[in-house]
Amino acid sequence: MDLLENQEYINSLKEIQGLGFLNGKTVLISGATGMFGSCLVDAIMVWNQQQKEPCKVVAVGRNFEKARKRFASYWDNYNFIFMQQDVCKPFENFSETVDFIIHAASNADPVNMAKYPVDTLLANVLGTKNLMEYGIAHGMKRFLFVSSGEVYGQPNENQDDFIESYCGPLDLSNPRSCYPEGKRAAEVLCQSYWSQFGVDVVIVRPCHLFGPTMSRQDSRAVAEFLWRAAEGRDIVLKSDGLKERSHCYVVDAVQGLLVALEKGKSGQAYNIADKRYQMAIREFAEQAAKAGGCKVIFEQPSEIERKGYSKISRQILNADKPKKLGCGTLYSTRNGIEITIQILRDKMIVS
Repeated sequence: MDLLENQEYINSLKEIQGLGFLNGKTVLISGATGMFGSCLVDAIMVWNQQQKEPCKVVAVGRNFEKARKRFASYWDNYNFIFMQQDVCKPFENFSETVDFIIHAASNADPVNMAKYPVDTLLANVLGTKNLMEYGIAHGMKRFLFVSSGEVYGQPNENQDDFIESYCGPLDLSNPRSCYPEGKRAAEVLCQSYWSQFGVDVVIVRPCHLFGPTMSRQDSRAVAEFLWRAAEGRDIVLKSDGLKERSHCYVVDAVQGLLVALEKGKSGQAYNIADKRYQMAIREFAEQAAKAGGCKVIFEQPSEIERKGYSKISRQILNADKPKKLGCGTLYSTRNGIEITIQILRDKMIVS
């Protein structure tokens, strides 16, 4: 089932506020078929339905067939364009003028990080360079880089929440660092374009996101928990589950991104996290199991799964900064875990 046929999902998207600044603009979104990127595309296209001056969306992805299926609801819409492009390669065959570029193309799947650390790092660094160069040549007014809460590395000895100015150590001998180090390098590249060429750039650092746009092949723990709960299968926990994490429902994360895109200060980074879902991995599994009517069981991880695990014991993002941008609430009042399971379950029944 197409997600845009699910009323619960559409209702979530319609709760997003403050898209008026996109009237008549063109937005290029890389990583458009990913969990975060596809939700952002959906949000804008649903909002477009009620606009006299809609926003043109240029969705960038590597897989044409995947995009054709994912965006079937508006594939032929005049305000939607799909560009088949690897962001690690220069943008040579496209000349669309753009107002905003949102770089969300990055491998965030732990198993694939372990298998393809080089690709993971380069999608962030080379992707940022190539998109920046394209934007500079095609009228870009602002560049937004989707970074990650993993850039903070290890917390300090007090285990304080991460604020945007913190920078902790990362293990450079571990290939798993390809993801956070790639994000760090891309952030520095953004700041360098801002400093050297005056490019208007803003950065968002999402925490662990979840929602109905997750792929069934997504190996992240929260994705597996929610899919299994939707399927009515017991949730398998492959660790003690005591690591504490910030989480956020993907639609709420899109709201945070849009606020930063419109109102964020150039050169600044903004955390995206929701206190309601700040919890240990085990607690998230238990809440998903309760909502799905199943239970949590324990197993040993495979070697490739173990290689993809983060070693950070506490990864909590302080998200006060984006709330000070004067946009009202960033989060819906709904329970994102329950909504996600409901939508995934409906999707399986209809499909």
